[in-house]
Amino acid sequence: ARQTLCRPVNTMTITLSKDGVTLALPQDLIWTDELTWSAVAQATERGIWGTLIVDAMARNGGRPITLVGDGNSAWITRSALLTLNAWAAPPGQRFTLQLQGQTFTVIFDHGAEDESRAMAMSAVVGYSDPQAGDYYCSLTLRFIEASEIL
Repeated sequence: ARQTLCRPVNTMTITLSKDGVTLALPQDLIWTDELTWSAVAQATERGIWGTLIVDAMARNGGRPITLVGDGNSAWITRSALLTLNAWAAPPGQRFTLQLQGQTFTVIFDHGAEDESRAMAMSAVVGYSDPQAGDYYCSLTLRFIEASEIL
């Protein structure tokens, strides 16, 4: 017999906070790189006699946290996006992210390339005069855990 796996609906909220202001983020954002980051930095090289030399150490912060909504998920209002955009503008600003019952200190990840963006989204309907209550979907937010970054 084939077994169907069922999960309860996620009731945890995802929030981003700065200076006492909390913004609720869409609950259906998926943390895409949660299990792909390594807490170990490692480099290898060969010694003069051909022996492998491995240098390894624990990483001190810098974990990427990428939250993605695909297709028609992760709907958010324009007014919330304007808040996020204003928060992302000053470089290095720290925020508190509540995600999956955990608390992270994060900064927006603007990337090193021109194509990298801290935020991405699509308008549900492309109006020429968007209003604060208009919705966007397919939200992507890119953060870096900053608890150990100086």
